Amino acid sequence: MDPPPSERCRASPSSETATVTTTDTRSVPAVRMGPVTAEKLREHNSLFSSLLKEYAYFVEDDMVTGTIPPELTGTYYRNGPGLQIDNPRYRRHTFDGDGMILSLSFKDGRAYFRNRFVRTEGFVKEQAAGRPLFRNSFTRGSADGSLFFNPFDLSFKNVANTGVLSWAGQLYALWEGGLPYRMDPVTLETRGESRMGGALRGNTFGAHYRVTAERDGSRRWVAFSAASGFGGASITFYEFAEDGRMLHETAHPLEGVSMAFVHDMLVSEHYYIIVLGPVEFDGAKFLTSYMLSQCSIAECLVYQGDKPARVVLVPRPGRPSGKVLAPRVLETQPCFVFHHLNAFEAERPGAPAVGGGGPAEPLVVVDTVAWDSVSFSVNQYTYGPEYYNGGSRSHMVRLVCDPAAGTVASHRLLRRTVEFPVADPRVVGRPHSLAWAGCDMVDHPLHWGPNQGIVRLAIDERLGLRPAAAGGGKAAADARVLSSPEGTAEGVAADVWFAGERCFVGEPQFVPRPGSTAEGDGWLLAAVHNAETQRGEVVILDAQDLSAGPVATIRLPHRLPAGLHGSWDAAYTGPADGDEVPRWQELGTIRPL
Repeated sequence: MDPPPSERCRASPSSETATVTTTDTRSVPAVRMGPVTAEKLREHNSLFSSLLKEYAYFVEDDMVTGTIPPELTGTYYRNGPGLQIDNPRYRRHTFDGDGMILSLSFKDGRAYFRNRFVRTEGFVKEQAAGRPLFRNSFTRGSADGSLFFNPFDLSFKNVANTGVLSWAGQLYALWEGGLPYRMDPVTLETRGESRMGGALRGNTFGAHYRVTAERDGSRRWVAFSAASGFGGASITFYEFAEDGRMLHETAHPLEGVSMAFVHDMLVSEHYYIIVLGPVEFDGAKFLTSYMLSQCSIAECLVYQGDKPARVVLVPRPGRPSGKVLAPRVLETQPCFVFHHLNAFEAERPGAPAVGGGGPAEPLVVVDTVAWDSVSFSVNQYTYGPEYYNGGSRSHMVRLVCDPAAGTVASHRLLRRTVEFPVADPRVVGRPHSLAWAGCDMVDHPLHWGPNQGIVRLAIDERLGLRPAAAGGGKAAADARVLSSPEGTAEGVAADVWFAGERCFVGEPQFVPRPGSTAEGDGWLLAAVHNAETQRGEVVILDAQDLSAGPVATIRLPHRLPAGLHGSWDAAYTGPADGDEVPRWQELGTIRPL
């Protein structure tokens, strides 16, 4: 299912057919990328299923097409809902599935695969019972589909299914509605719920985070938790040292916010950054639809498209510059953000160099994926092909925030829809010129589709920072992006890899090339669902040349359910040379619910 080398897919803005050009001498047929059909949607939805086996095995040579780079050394971890509750009596949103961690360890051109479920307290009890016992954020009515429903019981199961990070000798499975679960980074055995050595006083911890490189060469895990209650909403930021110690804890109230839905965060040199979409809790819906088991608690969060989004800048403590900055809340056009790319601070155009009398507060640049709107009623059971006809689209945008002036300028970077953006981890919190994201292959001003490719964006670092050229302002600039043959803003170049007509791509993971410090020098790893074979694949792409196709494709002998987020650790966690380890092991079987 791999495309030929050098294949480049590009859609004309006036056509629904992607054209393919290539420098390869082989004949490449045109790829039809029209509006999403019911058949395409069925194939995409086959991704949302369970994997009921736990494995540990060596990736054999006949599973690999191409060559795994011999210098690729370390472990790719990925978390996602590996166990779905899809009994027609109580089928659930995929986000409520139980977390499953996979690891793929690389060394000397070989790979070793493991997957284990996060054995949360709720998972263990439900496996013993053989049926659902607990509700969750997207559950409609009772846990088991019965009429016995207590709508005021908002104690949900920690599914630990969203993020994953190896830190200070522990592997953490993360879910924003509960505490982290510790796991063994080698065996993937669950060790238990964690309060991070007593650092966490609340009962939630964000699934997203940023790992920064400090000036002294050390790394920091920057994380957050959000809380809502009768006393209002607030957000707390944490910074952890490489040995696991908490270095800073910063709490910040979110004024005028009834329900804080914060899925991701960013960090720059001096700020923690979140974007609050105009989402409010609908009390009337809670007292009617929710109480009657017609919607979940998550569906009571309603997008308010007539209200602005807000960029919240919270100063980081203890920065080497010694700057003392004030918190800022800046309004911008309505949008909702699940996932960010990166943020950095920039001098104002024409300002003196740092230390030369420049402004106390720099501009803050936020590159993010902005959704036009959002509905938490959309899931794998409730939407059809019409969902991909206009409606809520996800765009890569640049927000240039001026804390002193209290303004935000928004710049759309790309026509095609994207999600799961990633940057080179070596530039987290600093200026970047490259980005990667899962993308649709329709690339049309109106129609779009699920992620079937990965796009690489080369971005002028000063985009949006220079005085705007004449030409009609933001609306005209966005229109030029939609109608341009390249489908990109001025100062942006795109390169796209297409996984295949019946293949669907998860979040890409950037892995730096050992010994290199150049931004973008490395590989992308991505899990792919092949709807034709109903099995999983993991591709390794040259991050600087996506359209050349994978340098290696690992075809797994089983499916990979929908994943959410992953991470990379430079430590190899597969069997050591000389270990007497079976080449194939089935570690356990999970009961369907």
